[in-house]
Amino acid sequence: MAFLSSSFLLSLVLAYAAGLQCYSCDGHNDCQETEVCDEHQDQCSTTIMTLLARSKITNYFLKGCDVSGKPNNSISHLSGNEVVFLTEEHCGSDLCNKGYPDVLDTLTARGRRGNVLQCYSCSSTDQNCVDTKATTMLCAQLEENCVDITSFTTFQEFLADEQRIKGCGLLSHCEKPLGFHNQNSFYFIKCCNTSYCNNDMTDYKSNPMPLNGVTCYSCEGNATHGCSEGDITKLQCQGPMTQCLEASGIHSITGQNSVLKGCASPSWCDSPYTSVYKNMGVRYSRCCSGDLCNNQIVNGSMKPASRSHAGYEVSAQQTLLSIIVLVSLSFLLSAESS
Repeated sequence: MAFLSSSFLLSLVLAYAAGLQCYSCDGHNDCQETEVCDEHQDQCSTTIMTLLARSKITNYFLKGCDVSGKPNNSISHLSGNEVVFLTEEHCGSDLCNKGYPDVLDTLTARGRRGNVLQCYSCSSTDQNCVDTKATTMLCAQLEENCVDITSFTTFQEFLADEQRIKGCGLLSHCEKPLGFHNQNSFYFIKCCNTSYCNNDMTDYKSNPMPLNGVTCYSCEGNATHGCSEGDITKLQCQGPMTQCLEASGIHSITGQNSVLKGCASPSWCDSPYTSVYKNMGVRYSRCCSGDLCNNQIVNGSMKPASRSHAGYEVSAQQTLLSIIVLVSLSFLLSAESS
C-alpha cells in the first residue's frame, strides 16, 4: 500500500516538474501542435489578429507559452481600408488555449446590444494620428471604451504602426491614464467612455510632456548589459509619471533575468503593463515617491536589506514542489508506523 501511494505521489511530482503544456502556432491556421513550457513560463497565451476588408476576413494566430501577470485585452482600429481586431487572452492550465474568439460573433452581436461608442481611429502607418486627420469608427461591443495608445522605444520593439493607435478596446486597469518612461521607452495609455473622447492628437515623441519635478533612476536590461551599476542614469520624469519604478523578473523568450527602472504613473504601478510591454514575468516590483528612491536593485540584485522583506520572491513552483514532497514523506511515515 505504501509503495502504491508513494508511486502515485511521485507521479504527481514528475507531472508537475514536466511543466505546463500549451497549444503552439504562428501563422494563418489555428494550432494542432503543442509545446511544453519552460520553468519560467506558467501561462498559455492566445493572440489573434483579424483583418476585415470588405467581404474578406484574414486571421493570424500566435499561441504558445508565456510568463504570468499579463491581462486579457482587446483592441480594434482602422488601418487604411481594413479594420484590425487584436485580441490577447491568457490562461493557466494544460492546453487551455484551445480555440479562439471569433470576430464575426462579436460583430453579429453588435446589432443586438444597443448603442455602442464611436471613437477616433488611426494608426502610425497611415500617419493620421496627428492634427485632425483621424477618422472615426463604430465599436463592436457595448463594453468597449475609446482608447489611445502610444508606445515607442529605442530598442525598436514595436513596428511603426504600433507606435500610436486610436480605436475601440477592452483594456485592463485603464480607469486612469497609464504611463511609464525611461531613457529607452515611452508608453502612455488612455481609455474613456464617451463617443469621440479619444481626441488628443498630441505627438508625444516630438512634443514631450512637461517635466513634473521628480527625478528617478533609469535603466533597462540585465546586470551586465543595460542595468549594470555603470549603466544606471538619472531621469527627469514627465507628465503624470510621478513615481519611481523598479522591477526585476524573467524575460519570457530568453529566460534571462531582466531589470527595469524609470518613471511611472501611480496607475501603472498598480497594473500588469510592465509584464505586457517588457515581456517580463515580474518577480519583484515596487514604486516609490521621492527623488531617486528606486535604488533597491543594484547589478541585477536587490540590496540585502530589501531582500529580507521580499517574501514573494520565493518561487511558487519551489513552494508547491516542497509541499508535495513533504506530504509524500508524511504519508509514507504514517503508513510505515501503522
